Amino acid sequence: MKSFVHAVALALTVSSSAVAQGVPSPVPTPKEVLGHTPGEDFWLASYDDALTYFRALDAASDRVQLVRVGTTTRGLDWHIALISSPQNLAQLDRWKDVSRRLAWTKGVDETAARELARTGKAIVHIDGGLHASEAACPQATIVLAHQLAAANGDATIDRILDEVVLVLWFAINPDGQNMVAQWYAKNLGTPYEVAELPWLYQEYIGHDNNRDGYMNNMIESRVVTATTLEWNPQVFYNHHQTAPFPTRIWIPPFAEPISSNVHPLMARWVNVFGTTMAAWLDERSMPGAVHRGKGFDNWYPGFIDNVNTYRNTVAFLTETALFEYATPKFYSVDDFPRDARSLRSEVFYASPWKGGWWHIGDAVDYMVGTSMAVLDTSARFREQLLFNRWRAGHDQIERFATEGPFAYVIPSGQTDAVTAAKLVDVLRTNGIEVHRAAQEFTANGRTYAAGDHVILMDQAYAALVQDLFEVQEYPDLKDGADGAPDLPYDVAGWTLPYQMGVLVNAITKPVDSATRERLTRLDATPWPEGRVVGDGAVFAIDAGSNAAFRALNAAWNAGARVHRGADPTVPRWYVEGLARDAMERIAAEAHLTIEAIATVPTCAAVKRPRIGLVRPWRASIDEGWTRWTFEQFGFAFTSLHDEDVRAGRLRDRFDTIVIPDIGARALTNGHAKGTIPGPYVGGIGDEGVEALRAFTRAGGVLVAFNDGARFAIEAFELPVKDAVAGLKNTDFFCGGSLLRTQKGDAVAHPVLHGVQDDVAVMFEGSPVFEPTSEFSGNVLLEYPSDRPALMSGFLLGANHLEDHAALVDCTFGSGRVVLFGFRPQWRGQSHGTFKLVFDALLYDSSQAVAADAVTPKGSEPAATDGPKAGPREPRRGRMDDD
Repeated sequence: MKSFVHAVALALTVSSSAVAQGVPSPVPTPKEVLGHTPGEDFWLASYDDALTYFRALDAASDRVQLVRVGTTTRGLDWHIALISSPQNLAQLDRWKDVSRRLAWTKGVDETAARELARTGKAIVHIDGGLHASEAACPQATIVLAHQLAAANGDATIDRILDEVVLVLWFAINPDGQNMVAQWYAKNLGTPYEVAELPWLYQEYIGHDNNRDGYMNNMIESRVVTATTLEWNPQVFYNHHQTAPFPTRIWIPPFAEPISSNVHPLMARWVNVFGTTMAAWLDERSMPGAVHRGKGFDNWYPGFIDNVNTYRNTVAFLTETALFEYATPKFYSVDDFPRDARSLRSEVFYASPWKGGWWHIGDAVDYMVGTSMAVLDTSARFREQLLFNRWRAGHDQIERFATEGPFAYVIPSGQTDAVTAAKLVDVLRTNGIEVHRAAQEFTANGRTYAAGDHVILMDQAYAALVQDLFEVQEYPDLKDGADGAPDLPYDVAGWTLPYQMGVLVNAITKPVDSATRERLTRLDATPWPEGRVVGDGAVFAIDAGSNAAFRALNAAWNAGARVHRGADPTVPRWYVEGLARDAMERIAAEAHLTIEAIATVPTCAAVKRPRIGLVRPWRASIDEGWTRWTFEQFGFAFTSLHDEDVRAGRLRDRFDTIVIPDIGARALTNGHAKGTIPGPYVGGIGDEGVEALRAFTRAGGVLVAFNDGARFAIEAFELPVKDAVAGLKNTDFFCGGSLLRTQKGDAVAHPVLHGVQDDVAVMFEGSPVFEPTSEFSGNVLLEYPSDRPALMSGFLLGANHLEDHAALVDCTFGSGRVVLFGFRPQWRGQSHGTFKLVFDALLYDSSQAVAADAVTPKGSEPAATDGPKAGPREPRRGRMDDD
């Protein structure tokens, strides 16, 4: 197979010779600018390199225009390249306007849509991959750009650029590209040449930067979403690099399942593009393309490509083969899985790869090839793709004009008004129209108040609203003869109102014109007005709002004293020692109404905790999400690397230590010796385990999430079992789903301060706690036995949850261990369980609820002076159908 990179190298030689003879070379090659050709073995272009080259390309070519789109988390200036014919680049505003009108559809009838499609240009997004360790992706964008800019007189490329405006994100993770290129260059030629990066290649979330598509928590996600909504591309192509071995590239069609909310034209055209990409490669003797298979489904809408499918864009990814960075690897057929050694052609794998050397240049070739196929197909079907964008949006509007839900209402008066406003902001950031009631109105026989928010579903992107708001019912797909469920590629359920603890009502009857006249479209997110009301020198803050913790941390920063209210029926925080004007500033920044009162009622003083967050050199995505969440709410904390934990004396420095969702082996053993440079070798080891035990024994509070809880149970020999440990997938399976929990008996426990009776938790490979007869502590959240546990997603073996716990507080020496059997800060989405984490951070073991406040299931009652649960109020789900 002749490598395109080799062809480029030949072109570079010709170009250099021409320059030496005085013949001008208007478009510089990457090697002329950078000294290297992207795709060379043992070299990676950083983002800084790429930007240097694109600046040169912008200066030299009338086909390339460099555009700044924002700033990255680490402060880099972020640019993309627009590539098209000079004539198209001179009319960019016109092409953007055509795409915008076709995407939004309102005010555009079919005749106008056809004319716009006839005269418009296809706008195509192609990017250099989110996952920086998939290193060929941003190398390929440089090669692609040079090929398009330099090929004057090439009939195919000239036709493409006449019909298409390419929005090329030559680096869609600039910070990560720099990290990986620098790490690889530093270790090149050493035993650690292919060593894993010991930190996340996105500051907070690493690989999950492709799971933030609708929540847009990260700066980078917001920039991509805003730019995509500005350009409204008809095609969105996202490169990745994890092909199932030994295939060389995975290409759509996707595996099952896909969402039924997406317009069928999107799925059909994804399949068209997939077929043309594979054919393009086979026509050029580039074997190994595979379709469908197991793994890559299109169920979860949070992928950066898939979220655009719900906005009626033909969006997809590919996964090209990867070894490590720019180091080549030889594979023989004997290295293949046994069932792949026959090299037999299959329906979705028609040209099996036969093995041999795999270079980064080969991956670059495949990526450039599939990109060219996408551009060629977009050019050939330009008019149809443009019209289909309008058709899909128009059909969605027509659908929701005749079938429900016709609207969703987010009522005012929520328990957590700031989080409710955050939900509105999430929708608006995704291009969803949200209205606010200017007057009282009636829908489905229920009266709603002025100030309630309404999402009318007769809008082009309504499918995204439905997918975020409805209950997911993941199909019961079977994997093989054993009857095991087919595992979702990502998660099975994510219903956003459940996760965020926000009440949302579905309107199942048409919204009449009189009601519509009372609605005003929002131009900005209406965050609650923060203020201080009443008189007095003590400030009472409602504990039902997550934003209360932002206010508490700001108050501590200003030198205030904080108290936790003792009445669980009216949960409050009390702040004293601040001037009123200082508290007014805090209230405004936190969007809270804070009441000034005369004196502090009888309650417990709460000192500001000294928090340590375990941050192993075996980088953890969950640690990053935890760190980000703490920062968003103003918590001061210290990151504890492996050596910091091993050093011990933790109780002298910390009151609370948090272990994120990290497996026991990864946390304890870390990176093996010989696989990574010395400072990053090993985990916390036995020394670190004993240091954590000593910390807790001496009165510290250890908070552990998910697999971190499993580690704590084992390492501390806690009297708690994991009730689902060892069960087969045919007996119990719950892959990323929302489960219902309710408060246990210790309703006045500090970790439950301000928490509602029912809590939806994200169960993802989680433990299920079963306290033993020796248990000393409190069951804080438990799975109900009188109601279904599953709220959204998929659950097999629900009986294994009954009478078991999701959140427990265990006594250990003079300290406490708080075990979370779920992911309480999951991807920055589960605002409904943030409060549990924050309460746990402020939990002082000296004020612990009596350990015998709970009777373990199946054990004899223990004498107790601790609080008992009174009659519970009727529980209400977080989404109601009116």
